[in-house]
This record gives sequence, structure tokens and C-alpha cells, in this order.
Amino acid sequence: MLASVSGRRYICGMAKRHRQHRYLTSGAGAGLVTVETLVPPQGRQAILRLAARLRKAARARPKSAAAQRPIDVDAVVAKVRALCAQQSARPALSQSDRDRLIITSVNVPFARQIDAEQLAAGIRSGRIPSGYRGHFERFLGEVPLNRLLSFFDRHAIDAETVRGFLRRNAAELALHRPDLDEHLHALSR
Repeated sequence: MLASVSGRRYICGMAKRHRQHRYLTSGAGAGLVTVETLVPPQGRQAILRLAARLRKAARARPKSAAAQRPIDVDAVVAKVRALCAQQSARPALSQSDRDRLIITSVNVPFARQIDAEQLAAGIRSGRIPSGYRGHFERFLGEVPLNRLLSFFDRHAIDAETVRGFLRRNAAELALHRPDLDEHLHALSR
């Protein structure tokens, strides 16, 4: 049977059968069966009350034996440890690999590419090379602090050099990075 609602056609019989199946397998009707019988009119209410009591008793019982057992936390933790031990350790990244990860994320939205050495040289010199302002904004504004600090360490850029770069280019760069500011302030004390 087809029904049309605002120009769309739906197969009503399929949806109804699917809902009924879901109700009987995983919904409130799970574990219950349909019973049809003929009874005298005066016995109808007695049968309905009995059916209601039986449904209530069936729903009050635990669904499975697993629901009755408490969870053995130690066994679960042991399983997780065993599975984790099977996983190989993540290989250590070389300096160039770590820089490549950062530089890739910095270069994503731009047609012109910058490499780690150009980025480090720009910070050391205190000048942003022509055409790379967006790269420096993205690098200093979006790269997580721990990766920024690692980059500075790998390229021998000290906190005072970074602070000088930020001061000198504050008007040109649209940066709001309180975590970096706090860290540089703490290092220069």
C-alpha cells in the first residue's frame, strides 16, 4: 500500500511491519507473544487483567543471566592490559618528521609553501618574509603550545627571541594566544 505525503510516496505496509518487528525483538514487546482466543463477553476483563499481570511480571525479570552477575572489574582491566600489550609502540618521530607535521598543518590553506627553516629564520630575524604573514599567524595562533615549544627547542629559538618577534610584529599579526604569552612571561622572569 502506497501513501503520499507532500508529494513523497511511502510504503506503509513495510514501515509498519518493520516497527512491529523491532517492537517484538528489541522494544517493550521483546520476549512476549501474541495470543488470540475466543472468550465469553463476561470473561474478557478477567483475561485482560491476567495478561497485564503476566506482562508486568515478565518485564520485572532480568533480561539475561549476564544482567544478574556483577561486573568483574579486575578481569576487564586484565583484558584491556593484554590487548594494549599486543599493540606495538608508536615509532619515535625524527626531528624532520615532527617539523613536517607542524609545517603541513601551517601550509594547508595557502598556495605558497613555507618550510621549517624559513619559519625558524623568520622568528630569529624578527621579520615576516613577504607573502608569509598567514603562515606565521597560523603557526603561532593555532599550533598547540607543546608543539610550538618543541619547535622552538629543536631550532634553538629562545623565549626572548620569540617575545621580540611577537612584539615587533604585533600590529601585523592578528594573534590572541594567552597561553603562549603566559609561558614566555614565566620563562623571562
